[in-house]
Amino acid sequence: MFQGFSALFSGKNKVFPQTLSSQEKERGRKLILRFHSLNGISVAFLLDNILIVYSIRNGLPDPLVAVVASFVLLTMPFMFLGKSSGAKIGLARTWALAWFFRYIFAAFMIGAPIIAPYVDQWVVSALIVFSVFGFSLSRSMGMLAPSPLSGEVTTPDSRGDFLSKTQLWFNISQLISMVAIILITRQIDDLWVYQILIGFACVVGIISSFQLAQIPESIIPKRSAEIPFKKAFTTLWGQKQSRKLLFAWSAVLISFMMVIPFMMIGVKSGYGISDYSALTFALLLIFGGIVSSMVNGMILDLVGPRPIILINLVGLFIPAIIWATASNEFTPILMGVAFFIAGYSKLGMLIGLSHYFLSIVIEDDRVGSNLFIRVFSGAAAGLAGTVIGGGLLSLLESIGMEGIDIYRSYFRIILVVVFFMLLIVRSLEKFNEWNMKSIMGLFASPRDLYATHLLKRFRSQENSKESAKTLKRLGDIGSLIPEQEIRRQLDSPLLSVRVNALHALAKISFGKKTEDAVMQHLSQGEHTSAWIAAEILGKHKVQRSKDLLIWGLGSSDHFLQGKCMVALVRLEVTVMYPQIIELFVRSDNPRIIIHGAKALRLMDDMGHLKLLFAKSIEEDLPRSVVDEVLTSAAAMVHAEKQFYQFLKHYNANASSSTHELISDLDAHYFRKEDFYILGRGADEPEYLPKLSKLLQQKTKNTNTKESHAVGSFFDSVDYAKLPAKTVFCIALVLSINGNIPSPIVD
Repeated sequence: MFQGFSALFSGKNKVFPQTLSSQEKERGRKLILRFHSLNGISVAFLLDNILIVYSIRNGLPDPLVAVVASFVLLTMPFMFLGKSSGAKIGLARTWALAWFFRYIFAAFMIGAPIIAPYVDQWVVSALIVFSVFGFSLSRSMGMLAPSPLSGEVTTPDSRGDFLSKTQLWFNISQLISMVAIILITRQIDDLWVYQILIGFACVVGIISSFQLAQIPESIIPKRSAEIPFKKAFTTLWGQKQSRKLLFAWSAVLISFMMVIPFMMIGVKSGYGISDYSALTFALLLIFGGIVSSMVNGMILDLVGPRPIILINLVGLFIPAIIWATASNEFTPILMGVAFFIAGYSKLGMLIGLSHYFLSIVIEDDRVGSNLFIRVFSGAAAGLAGTVIGGGLLSLLESIGMEGIDIYRSYFRIILVVVFFMLLIVRSLEKFNEWNMKSIMGLFASPRDLYATHLLKRFRSQENSKESAKTLKRLGDIGSLIPEQEIRRQLDSPLLSVRVNALHALAKISFGKKTEDAVMQHLSQGEHTSAWIAAEILGKHKVQRSKDLLIWGLGSSDHFLQGKCMVALVRLEVTVMYPQIIELFVRSDNPRIIIHGAKALRLMDDMGHLKLLFAKSIEEDLPRSVVDEVLTSAAAMVHAEKQFYQFLKHYNANASSSTHELISDLDAHYFRKEDFYILGRGADEPEYLPKLSKLLQQKTKNTNTKESHAVGSFFDSVDYAKLPAKTVFCIALVLSINGNIPSPIVD
């Protein structure tokens, strides 16, 4: 705390570097999040609904309460003072000093009930108005800083997540504080309780200002604040995107300024509910904001800010319609829904606007552009709340309306206003965004939503092992959502990350950009991970990759060579089949043999059975390679499952596993006496030559492509020396297809 106090009041010699280091950015993010947690407490105990309830309890009339509630936006022009201060002492210290004096002004509010017995009501009202005005003015001076400083400590890819996280931390602390307020006011509903709450809020608010004073910043925000007002405005107005954002931001603030504060005034004055009940609805407003922070934060960086703003503004129609059609009888559940949706929509719009601003405005222009956008939109919303909102209430009261009729009529008129605001927001320039149909599809797909959640987690991970695990999970889900992010990981300096990224891409149906990235990885990843790229291109049948795969077939990287053999067959590059077959036949490399066997199987030519069986009996071939080759042979007749089960148990108990295989053989193809020979061959290795002779004879009696290939194999080897695995694989192949007419094709 002492360090923060020192930075706040004796930071004249603060050094502003040209850029922030990664450690400084991380420290800045932590300080901003800590500030928002504390600020959520002070706001809950002082601002918004507490302020409205406190003002009403101190005798302020409804129109004046509406004016007081509008001060937060109406004082936005005082951001000009913040720009001047930021140019001299930096934005972080300006923000901190503004927040410090903000709560000094707020403390005057505590004195209103104390002086009430001794002065006229207008004096009490004036003190509260003065306190809230000073409180709001100081806030406005500091509000120039949050957007530029948040942009400084984040990257474009993580910006939406961070902005949502700040709102989430703010709303969680505010929610906890509101629960405490409700519990306290439920037990003691006296005015002095509110005085204590406001005093506590001031102390916490002053402590939060110490966090702001310590935020590191580069010279860029200070330099941006030094840009003259005229030049800053000309820059903002001269850019179409920024100019439209100015009007859209104003439209958004006007929309929720005309809806949310008047909902709270309505339940208090229209339905006459207790302070305790009113604060319960304030709790739902905050809870809606928490849910909005989590949901919108998860998808904002993905779908773009403009759709988020529009969707949430449309959502604001729901509470307005509920109030426009409200019954004379108070319905707590319906009103609870209205407050929840209002809180959700408000936070979604604010997060979207901040993200859009940081996305389209360059660093050097952020302070000036932020100033004019905030001032213009704040003044517009403040005037709307005071003149239109407060004026409408006064007008409706003057024509004889009372109770809920006033607020029902008010919201019917406001629906029209919000509709026109929606048209203004809709004119925002599109910027790296999804269409609405795709966004609705995202919410309708639990798989895609989960992928989005994992993608958000992945972007915040700095440990390569954790990143690799998350990439694997993203691949297992099979969603197209993270395709772009996974593709970017192909440039990772770590092999484990690149490999997992490739494996993840292999499990999704990707587009042309990813095809290009995988092809580039194939051309540059020899002896590392190019073999995975070759496998992916083959599985996805990317015809454009044929030339690269042909190049890979001649590589000295045996992993790559083997995968290219299979991939070329998948792409049906028949001109390369002779070379693939020759590689398989001549190679003694286990990797080439295994993938060559798979490639031969995929060629779907039964004549290749001879090549597979011939390779399986080569000397010095590892047992595992023999198993792979024979399994490929069995797979050619769709019997890989039976042969796999046989191999799985063979090494533990050869006789038992062989008898199990024999029981699966076709009784129509093998006669009773044949099964006797098969059984003897399973139990007595020396009996295998007789079994081989039986099988050779069988091939001469059956006119199929399979039997022709096996017969040709028998004619080329000494069948008396064939190993058991090869013999029984041949028996399985002949049994499966022995009764199926399959004419020999010359």
